[in-house]
Amino acid sequence: MNQVRVGLCVATSLALGLCADAQPEASGSAIAQIAKEFDKHPLIMIGELHRWEQLHAFMREMIRNPEFVCRTDDIVVEFGNSRLQELADTYAFGGTVTDTQLQSLWRETSVPLTWNSPLYRQFCETVRDINRQHVCAHPIRIVLADPPLDWSKIKTAKDYAPWADRDASYADVVEREVLSKHHRAFLLAGQFHVVKQTPEGDKDGTRAAQLIERKHPGALFSIVAVPSPAVAEAMHMGPPPSFRIVRGSELQNADFAMIATMNPNKKWPPLGDVVDGLLYVGDQTFLYPSPTIYLDPAYHRELRRHASIIKEFSGQDFMPVIDDLVNEARKAEKQKQ
Repeated sequence: MNQVRVGLCVATSLALGLCADAQPEASGSAIAQIAKEFDKHPLIMIGELHRWEQLHAFMREMIRNPEFVCRTDDIVVEFGNSRLQELADTYAFGGTVTDTQLQSLWRETSVPLTWNSPLYRQFCETVRDINRQHVCAHPIRIVLADPPLDWSKIKTAKDYAPWADRDASYADVVEREVLSKHHRAFLLAGQFHVVKQTPEGDKDGTRAAQLIERKHPGALFSIVAVPSPAVAEAMHMGPPPSFRIVRGSELQNADFAMIATMNPNKKWPPLGDVVDGLLYVGDQTFLYPSPTIYLDPAYHRELRRHASIIKEFSGQDFMPVIDDLVNEARKAEKQKQ
């Protein structure tokens, strides 16, 4: 037993009450097990680490699988501006959309940079493809859940402020576009948006999952991805991809801080109070776009304007990252010459 395994078992033994190599509760594929949760819950939500290649590969496989996707009506995503829902519908249902229009879905959101990873375009392409192939008897809709802000009308932090609560926007969209229509949906958002309880002393507001659960207790089954093989071993996950239900298992009293990618040093409630399931997809590599996209003058100028307003509003400064990306792109262009 290596030192990592020993350390993790010591860390988890008090919470789990064991360190034996227990077998995961698995029958059939991880996708089939997750799909089965639709028997009890109209909403299944996965919390991602943004740009995680292996997780996105699994999710693309999942939404190509009729056993899962045909049980859904909608796929709700964090990475699109809900003001552009009509455009998303046109694209998902096979209509003509220019590349600039498609990019606007994620470039016009309330936060910059993250969604430029090719993974989010690939996700949209996958939904469009399954609709084109008529994988299900009904079309699957991409539902955009970021606040419906119009950047052309936002000039100051005061203009931006009404659109800053991304969790409330996400929950409102789920209520309006899914639950009020008695639909089922697969929900995708960052890890911290899917937690049902937050760490002690958290001042970042109520999360989307909490808002949904508050109004519809039991409607949501939330899943987070295990971030490393070492943690997966401590949690007794099977070979990737593997899935485990937390509540009702020995995992429910484990320390969520082992999995948390945000605020891991804070005091979290037990794992079973925070999420309902764990997903393990193996390695963790991240996919970024070519930095040359930031050399487009119009996009570069607008990106800096967005970043300046966000900094004025919250203090979060994206400018150094933008500067680094532009410098990297210019170096890459020089090397081509």
